[in-house]
Amino acid sequence: MSTTALPEEVIPALSEGQRLVYTFTAPSKTMADLRRNASWWIPWLLISIVSVAFSFALDKRIGWSQVMETQIQSNPKTVEKMEKMPPDQREKVMKIQATSARVMGYASPVTILLGLVIVSGILLGVFNFGFGAKLRFDQMMAISAYSWLISIVNTLLMILVMFLVEADQFDIRNPVASNPGYFVPSSMPFLKTLLGAFDIFTIWQIFVIAIGVSQLSKVKKGTAFATMFALLFLVKLIAAGVASM
Repeated sequence: MSTTALPEEVIPALSEGQRLVYTFTAPSKTMADLRRNASWWIPWLLISIVSVAFSFALDKRIGWSQVMETQIQSNPKTVEKMEKMPPDQREKVMKIQATSARVMGYASPVTILLGLVIVSGILLGVFNFGFGAKLRFDQMMAISAYSWLISIVNTLLMILVMFLVEADQFDIRNPVASNPGYFVPSSMPFLKTLLGAFDIFTIWQIFVIAIGVSQLSKVKKGTAFATMFALLFLVKLIAAGVASM
């Protein structure tokens, strides 16, 4: 007696617009579609556009010189160091820092791309060698790029805050009250930086990455999320140590 094989379920391909929307509303659908097409350049382009818009708004509303001044005033050790400089040397240092920050801000599409490559390479090594995920580099790039779309929400909020506060009150390192570190005074840099790990948008982002890794490999979502958060906490711990020096 012959049997007829049932056809495999055909999952309809998503359009790029659907992948972008589902990243926020149903990330598992976007991540599953990356198995079909691991393209990552459209989310990178969108993130870059918003990042350049942020730099432009910051340049016009706050000013890079003020940004640098705010950063200096938030660190007593830096203030002490700058006060020991002759006025002309201090002004020169401030100008160089402001110019460098402006250039980096407008060059953010390049730095974002480099960041995606570096982060994807590290995560690929962690999950492939640590958990046998067998992910491809282009898949990890796509997972990272789509997860970074979450940062657009945070960036837009930062632009909004920029126009609601006085120029000297805008802290570019932590302008939105999305993590406990926002409420810690600058006089406690270690704790402020460490608590920044518990940021709503960052946790959302690593959750999307965990979904992507689990969709395209045999790594469980909980394991992927725990691994991502452990890496994040380690990076923040190192950054907190540097900030307190």
